[in-house]
Amino acid sequence: MSSSPSAHWSAYEIFAVLSGIILIGAAFVPGNSFKNRAWAALGGMFLTCYGWYVAHQTTGTFQFPVVIFLIPPGAVIYLLVKAFGHSGGTASPPGANGSGAPGPDGRGTPGTGG
Repeated sequence: MSSSPSAHWSAYEIFAVLSGIILIGAAFVPGNSFKNRAWAALGGMFLTCYGWYVAHQTTGTFQFPVVIFLIPPGAVIYLLVKAFGHSGGTASPPGANGSGAPGPDGRGTPGTGG
């Protein structure tokens, strides 16, 4: 009885699979176009499968793009901005409607139309 060869997980394989999983998750973030969702899903599936495949190889030379180390933190930042970046209101700043910012007496600043 022979056992199957174990996987060889290095930082390259781990980050490839992690990047793939994050890209697949990014495909489900609301607000993205269909094209962006499709590319995220396809890229995620490719990176996940490639990382898994390479981890289970016992011979050969494999190349990984440096971007696999940038996708996880970049995706987390992107998702945080999407989730919390637009939570504030869209109120106009003081003076945007032609009247100045209120002065101490509650009226507009002199000379600004208020």
